[in-house]
Amino acid sequence: MFLQRLMDKRSGSFRLSHLYKKFVNERVLDLISDTERIRNCTVIAHIDHGKTTLTDSLIAASGLLSKDVAAKARLLDYDLIEQQRGITIKASGITLIHEMMDNEHLIHLIDTPGHIDFSSHVTRGLRLTDGAVIVVDVIEGLMVQTETVSRQAMQELVRPILFLNKVDRLITEKKLQSLQVAEEVSKVAREFNAMLGKYLDDGLLEEWEVSFNRGSLCVGSALDKWAIGIDTLLDKAGGSTKSTDLSKAFLEVIEEIVESYREEREKDLSEKYPLAKHVLDAMVRTVPNPIDAQQYRLPVFWKGDASSEVGKRLLSCDKSGPPVLLVGDVQPDRHAGLVAAVRVFSGTLKRAQPLKNMRTHDHGKPLQVGIFMSKAKIPHDEIPAGNLAFISGIRDLATGDTLVDSEMEEFIPMETLQYPTEPVVTYAVEPKKLSELDSVQKELEEYVKTDPALDCEINPETGEMLISGAGELHVEVSIEKLARRGVKILLGTPMVLLKEQIQKDGEVASGGNKSTSQFTVQARLVVPREELYRLGSVLDTISQSDCYLIDEGKSIDPHGDAADWVKEAFRTVMQRGPLQGEKMRKVMIIIKKAAISYEALETTWRDITQPLVTAIRASVLSGEPVLLEPWIRLELSSPEEHVGVVSSILARRKGDISEIDSERSLYKIRAEIPVRESFGLANEIRTQTSGWVTWGAKTGEYRKIKPPKVEEEY
Repeated sequence: MFLQRLMDKRSGSFRLSHLYKKFVNERVLDLISDTERIRNCTVIAHIDHGKTTLTDSLIAASGLLSKDVAAKARLLDYDLIEQQRGITIKASGITLIHEMMDNEHLIHLIDTPGHIDFSSHVTRGLRLTDGAVIVVDVIEGLMVQTETVSRQAMQELVRPILFLNKVDRLITEKKLQSLQVAEEVSKVAREFNAMLGKYLDDGLLEEWEVSFNRGSLCVGSALDKWAIGIDTLLDKAGGSTKSTDLSKAFLEVIEEIVESYREEREKDLSEKYPLAKHVLDAMVRTVPNPIDAQQYRLPVFWKGDASSEVGKRLLSCDKSGPPVLLVGDVQPDRHAGLVAAVRVFSGTLKRAQPLKNMRTHDHGKPLQVGIFMSKAKIPHDEIPAGNLAFISGIRDLATGDTLVDSEMEEFIPMETLQYPTEPVVTYAVEPKKLSELDSVQKELEEYVKTDPALDCEINPETGEMLISGAGELHVEVSIEKLARRGVKILLGTPMVLLKEQIQKDGEVASGGNKSTSQFTVQARLVVPREELYRLGSVLDTISQSDCYLIDEGKSIDPHGDAADWVKEAFRTVMQRGPLQGEKMRKVMIIIKKAAISYEALETTWRDITQPLVTAIRASVLSGEPVLLEPWIRLELSSPEEHVGVVSSILARRKGDISEIDSERSLYKIRAEIPVRESFGLANEIRTQTSGWVTWGAKTGEYRKIKPPKVEEEY
């Protein structure tokens, strides 16, 4: 019956929406106010390690998917592009119910992409949630993207649960015996805890290390829908919690599982050791409820006064306090304009309740609020603190925006999200029909606002359009999405974005003349450091490239026209550095002193911007600027017979191989390669090795290239 729903494309969406609505109204709404029984969790992993396959079984446990098609339906990969390419390209949320110890718990779950090009979705999902199920292929072990997403989780103080997946492959492909399987599982778990030690202090590491004893470790097969958790071992050990008894119980269970595969009875395992039960139990046990989580998580990204009345209510997740929301994702909607995924940190989100955006200081009323259920949006008039929700109908929203009660005069917004990637690949684009140039430009600019990992530039004089993304796939998928909205664009040849960066703090420089200028300024450009954020008010931020504008003297009204012009001057310099007109990265501009004269009848844009541009440029040049190009770090898993082929491909592409290790019958190759040499790399490796080599990538460093002659004119 359910398969028929999935196959019936004309009516399937309606039927699923009806099923979700019934589930939310009959089961979810009874729990959204019981904050202690709420868990917010993200599923993260390296690409193809089994996240979406796992979430199918978790969804099926709530009766929202047939257990027969779980692990194959990939329900949260509902986007047509995801289905065609077979990968997750966006974060998707759904709300589940899990009963444990006679209590029902509400679990807001976010499934995220594993590909590096879409890692900004991981960042956004983690900011909204308090726990993360980290999925690891037990054969490939900890891959480069595993560490990237785990590091992001630890930086956000998101508590980890480890699910070691694909244990069946150790048995069916590697032909390992029971003791060998147990040793491989233990080895990967130890490696994971060692990795956590790089990002957590000793006290938190001792508490957060994953293990069966803590209920934060599960092992199994998402494809075959079975898993082992702490309850499995306690049952086998007769309730004993001694380490020796649990270890013995683990080996006995593994022996039973190996025997089931040998006798081709693996289908029985999902009944005896149900995957969803053990993973959902681990979420309820390990992930803190929002009341507990916000006490220690909020100070990481909110620097307001915790002792104030608003601060106390915020940290305690008080649903009767003033509403404070964080926008985690924004997507265009043909009916609602923009739909945003939010977390309600305090207060109660209500339909038509006036809210203020602390970035724009604009006011707006949500036309609709409610619960996300995959691609369906189930409306409800009120969503209390501690929940994930959606809002629609508010204009000019961006990922990372803080929304508060409209009557709140002052509130320090949540800190900007820091993404592990930044745009490094640029394409010139043009409309398929020249007559559509204006409409394409407008659509492109609007679409880029919904994806903080994208950037676009449009030359107002020539109409030339450039779109930049985290990689080839990221840009290609963005163009496909635009095409589905009726925006037909042709892609040109990919180009690599170079960057300009200072090597040391620049000197204080001045711009403007008191006798001839309406604006005089002293500014300094420095390398960003944590203590410098407290020097003054932050006027503007370019989070993609780590650039900040700070008014140390607080002499510029942040809400006045002059501030808008100063921000434009800041962005002008950041867009076009003095070495070669490339974008700048990792700089902080500190306005030491500024004076604005309004004696002239008319103060123009140039009167304000040019003095600041002059001062910043002079300070940049005193900071020993350099020109950089991006590199990416690769980690490849290869059978022995393909190591030579991979090495030669990397050498031909000017890559640097740093390490080749033998691990678990595979060879791990760690290397770096210039982004400009990476185009088509995945295809070449796949073709030359017949698909036997898997690999992942993460953002590498920017390396110096030969500096060109400094331009005389800015």
